[in-house]
Amino acid sequence: MDPVFLTHNLLPSLLAIGLSFVLAGTLGILIGLAVWTFPWARKILDPWLATYYAIPTFALYPLLVVLLGVGLLPIVLLGTLFAVVAMISATVDGLDAIPGSIIRLTTVLRMGSADRLFKILIPAALPQISVGLRLALSYSLIMVLASEFVLSTRGVGHFISNAYNDFAIADMYAGVLIVFTLALSVNSAFAAFLRRSSHGAIS
Repeated sequence: MDPVFLTHNLLPSLLAIGLSFVLAGTLGILIGLAVWTFPWARKILDPWLATYYAIPTFALYPLLVVLLGVGLLPIVLLGTLFAVVAMISATVDGLDAIPGSIIRLTTVLRMGSADRLFKILIPAALPQISVGLRLALSYSLIMVLASEFVLSTRGVGHFISNAYNDFAIADMYAGVLIVFTLALSVNSAFAAFLRRSSHGAIS
């Protein structure tokens, strides 16, 4: 692979995807826990969560360009915003699926908040949280690459956009093939990691 393409396009895209995914995963779990814990938060956020993906995220591009310019920051922000809702929903669904008897047991045992969270709630909700993490990774990848068409002067998305505008058809299709390969590789590697983690937790 061309070293210039690697450093100027592929690595910036991977960095933005990684940052978006980590932020979306962390914020999604924290917000999901808050939504599940506080009924008033669920009443406020439920309608927003249900309609969020109907909002045209691309309409935020001009605003982000004015506020943040072009580059890594607006791309990571869009990737995070696009992925975090899937993570919130998965976390809430996982916590909702925990049997009430387990929740009552934590009260009977007088477990502290930290023990209750890390020893009971999150492990019990982990299968659904894992689904949310896979979705968040996919959404981060999609939005980062799409945003690079407009908001970046580097990255795989920018490379494809330039190739299209310059009628460099071979480069454009090579970029598209790289996107497919990247998406497949990242998702497969993360799915394998989650499987190993779950088997290790069970054993």
